[in-house]
Amino acid sequence: MSVTADGFEASPFLQQLADGLAQPDLAKKAVGGVKATIVFTLKNKSGKDQSWFLDLKNKGSIEKVDKPPKNDVQLILKDADFVKLANGQANGQKLFMNGKLKIKGNMMKATSIETVFKSLDPRPKL
Repeated sequence: MSVTADGFEASPFLQQLADGLAQPDLAKKAVGGVKATIVFTLKNKSGKDQSWFLDLKNKGSIEKVDKPPKNDVQLILKDADFVKLANGQANGQKLFMNGKLKIKGNMMKATSIETVFKSLDPRPKL
């Protein structure tokens, strides 16, 4: 199932996350480490919003959603800032402090997301 969205630079990262979570051992590790349901709501350059629901409480899955379901934490940010966050060029705390990242819900669960990206990153560790 594709989680990509036209016009969103974050699509490859979200697909990478979906591919990683398709591996049972990685999904189990992610669920064990986070224990939360997370919604990313991104706004792209043309002003379109799109949300993704990341279940790291039960299933260890991610899906594209039109309306965010009940969740533990929701992250709201620009598509470009999400890409920087996902590839390690931006720090979540700095984005939050500068008002570029809005968090609704459990703040502590939000901090565990960077760990998930690192554990699911297929790039070689140098």
